[in-house]
Amino acid sequence: MRRVFFGLAIILLIAFGVWQLRAKTETRWHTIAPGVEMRTLSVGGGSTLGGATEIIALRTTPSHLKILKGETRDASAWREDEKSLAVINGGFFDPKGKTLGLRVCDGAKKGDLHNADWGVFFIRKGKAGVLHTRDFKKKYTSYVNISQAVQCGPRLVVDGKTTDLKPQTARRTGIGIQRDGKIIVAISDGALPFDDWANLWAKSDGLNCRDALNLDGGGSTQISIKTKKKSLEVSGLWPVPDVVAIR
Repeated sequence: MRRVFFGLAIILLIAFGVWQLRAKTETRWHTIAPGVEMRTLSVGGGSTLGGATEIIALRTTPSHLKILKGETRDASAWREDEKSLAVINGGFFDPKGKTLGLRVCDGAKKGDLHNADWGVFFIRKGKAGVLHTRDFKKKYTSYVNISQAVQCGPRLVVDGKTTDLKPQTARRTGIGIQRDGKIIVAISDGALPFDDWANLWAKSDGLNCRDALNLDGGGSTQISIKTKKKSLEVSGLWPVPDVVAIR
């Protein structure tokens, strides 16, 4: 009987440790600036022994979000130079620092649509959307009324369901849209398999997005936040030529 009670006590202690870990890393959304919320949570691990990857996410409305393109800089320099509250890295680029795919910055087209199995995040008439490259090309040939856009891939979530993804593990950056139209940008401060990354964006107890798009990851993944309530820097391995900024 003592062994039974001892075993139950160990199980309860482990469960309490897991709960403490989750309580520390899976906080609710909290305001860090007018119109901007932040949340951190963990993916993977599942025990007090560690192994979990921290996710840093920001939530805002389309009116606060800008796609910026220019000289290669790290996220901190982008944020300071562009007087933004927060910045994450954007889409793919070549070894010379030239962006690959479409970018639209405040209505100005800065890059051509790349014929690839990617997606396009865009803001049109104050509302955000994500479409496959071919669907975006058919629907918005003239880019009229599109104020912001970034092409990258793959798509992670389509109408609430995750997509079929390759079994790859890396640091991640992404952007998604919740059903109420709010936008979420997030990075993983550590390597994640694609399936775990996509599930995070789709799950109701995760980022709960109806659509989500993967941005450039690996050494490009980075975030810089500076508000009166929060300051945070996660550096990448190299500077980037375009970013998603919250202003």
